[in-house]
Amino acid sequence: MTFTLDQCSCVSGGDRLLVEDDRTRSAGEPYRNCAVCQGVGTVARPCHPCGQTGRRRAQLVLSVANVDTGAVASANVVPGVVEPVPWPGGGGWHLPLAPLVRELAATVGAGSWRDVRSPDRAPDGPVVFLPRQWRPSLPEPIRRDLEAEAIASQSRQPWCVLLGHTAADPPRDLAADLGRWCRLADLLYLDLVVEARRHGRADGLSWEIRYEVAGGEVPAESRGWADDLAGAVAATTVTDALYGLRERGRAAPGHYLTGHDRQFPEPSRVDLDQIERRIVADCSDLTAGTPTAGAQAIWRDGRWWHTSLRIAGTIETFVERSTGQIGCRQAVALRRGWQPPAPSWQGPPTGYDECRDCDPHSRLRACSCTLAGRPADPDCRACAGSGRSPSPMPCHTCQDTRRIHHGVNVTVTDLDSRVVHLTWRPGQPVPAPLVATQPGGRPVHQLPDTYRLGTWAGTLGVRPEDLTELDGAAALDQDLRDGVVTLPDVGADPLTCYLHRAARGRPGARLLVGATRPETPTLAELVQLVLGLRLALTVTATDHSGNAGDPRLVQGDSWDVTVTLPGLPVSPAAPPTRNTPEAAIAFCLEYLDLAVVHSVPDDPTEPIRVPQMPRPITVDDPTPLVRQLARHHPGQPVAVHYDGVTCQLHLRERDGVRHLTTAPTLPAALTDLGLHPG
Repeated sequence: MTFTLDQCSCVSGGDRLLVEDDRTRSAGEPYRNCAVCQGVGTVARPCHPCGQTGRRRAQLVLSVANVDTGAVASANVVPGVVEPVPWPGGGGWHLPLAPLVRELAATVGAGSWRDVRSPDRAPDGPVVFLPRQWRPSLPEPIRRDLEAEAIASQSRQPWCVLLGHTAADPPRDLAADLGRWCRLADLLYLDLVVEARRHGRADGLSWEIRYEVAGGEVPAESRGWADDLAGAVAATTVTDALYGLRERGRAAPGHYLTGHDRQFPEPSRVDLDQIERRIVADCSDLTAGTPTAGAQAIWRDGRWWHTSLRIAGTIETFVERSTGQIGCRQAVALRRGWQPPAPSWQGPPTGYDECRDCDPHSRLRACSCTLAGRPADPDCRACAGSGRSPSPMPCHTCQDTRRIHHGVNVTVTDLDSRVVHLTWRPGQPVPAPLVATQPGGRPVHQLPDTYRLGTWAGTLGVRPEDLTELDGAAALDQDLRDGVVTLPDVGADPLTCYLHRAARGRPGARLLVGATRPETPTLAELVQLVLGLRLALTVTATDHSGNAGDPRLVQGDSWDVTVTLPGLPVSPAAPPTRNTPEAAIAFCLEYLDLAVVHSVPDDPTEPIRVPQMPRPITVDDPTPLVRQLARHHPGQPVAVHYDGVTCQLHLRERDGVRHLTTAPTLPAALTDLGLHPG
């Protein structure tokens, strides 16, 4: 029928306006005033597994692509191709795909590989369980029908692509990894927290490893899912441990850092068993009369500090549901049973002012009509002239930290052994000449080199455009790279405004910057890989050399790399948003799984292509050639489109996209335009 009749979400809350999401479960009683089902209790939704065709494809394609060479090998899994085997330990039969994946990896010379859908997923391909009624003794037509049913269950991801490298991954030394993370915590003046929590796990403990700013609160929610400490270390990277640092440190007080030359012993290895046994013992502590909610081991000042976690109350959050009901979400607030001593590097407090643009007890924020110092618009639909309006977004002024810090601590690191700590304090005026004026008349000033983070990039061996936020790896704001600040009015102090901007929303008034280049294949290797998968790739770039000298405008180059299905219209990114080709390649690979899904034909009767590319197509390095084309059209996005047969050049103009030329290769295409590659 191409659609499903599903139970409406209002049924779980019952016929009431206020719904306690975690408690109320009224079976079979819809909300009579539901805005989704109008009180019926069921809703019709498009069937996603079949793509609204009423049929599912009994085909699964496995592809292993060697990123280093561009070689691709694939297998077409249909009924009868893979012989079923019993599931280890009993419990039915399944199709063993791991041997097939290893055979494909050997064909392309890959020593290690990962699933593009999730790097943490087992690199053996999906698990295909056969229906319970499958038996080897059944007639072959019945067995093949049951196998087809099992393969069709993978219709959400019918094409599994695994990216490999020629070299095999070295075995991880988990104890040494945790030791390196402890050393990094000492270098960055952060806490490394190893936590086991009972919340959400009635049968045991959930383990998590993360970095925190000293003095922050215990997060209400935990991302931990590992069953033990070794599993948590194996499932974590430095990037994972830093992710969410800003949210976790919103309540952390700001302090200046002292003792930048302080040396800590470098732990080469950590005894995981000893740490785990101590945390488990703290989880079982009953000295307070009630079981603990978990426990933590905190690496601070070159040693471990242990504490239990106690329940400190509940936090209620009211949200509007699509049904028209009001949902009340309750989260357990936790506190440490014992606080470790303040770290030795913690200096005097960073002064701050209370934020006046948000209400800590409601969703009221400064209305967008008041941005840039404008008075409230009496005709504004959001605030009706009051200057405040409800918003689900964080406060633009303080990012919900409720503080406007007067100073900020800046840390720039390569996430290995090199780190630079800067302390920016208010004080004597610094020379900050006027360099531009915004269209509304607001002055733009530029501060000295000490406040330009781009000047510190070379100290750590990277380009200024390689600087990123440690939390989330987003590109560092251009104004912070260049030391540029736009003043709210002519009489404002540039340094004060710049420090407010740099410290906005930073945990504990800490601006943490990564100085690393993404570890990605070259653009030529990515083109080979995509063409080997029988897909198309578009590289878009914009040259901003015409903006040089104007700090209000984007500087350098902008890049974008997208993967599409061959034969679709070419659409250059407008505008490209990545600062470097490497950043664009990393983003493309991160979301390659979406391009793979979209390349599967909608019609289930049309088979998925099974790409084979034992000898990759030779591709000239596009990076310098794309830059040459972009310089010829400054300020306009230019696109190079590879479809496996030709190379097309396009130019985005105000009224659309103009096709420039088509040639067998990119150098030939540039020659056709009178641009001699070289």
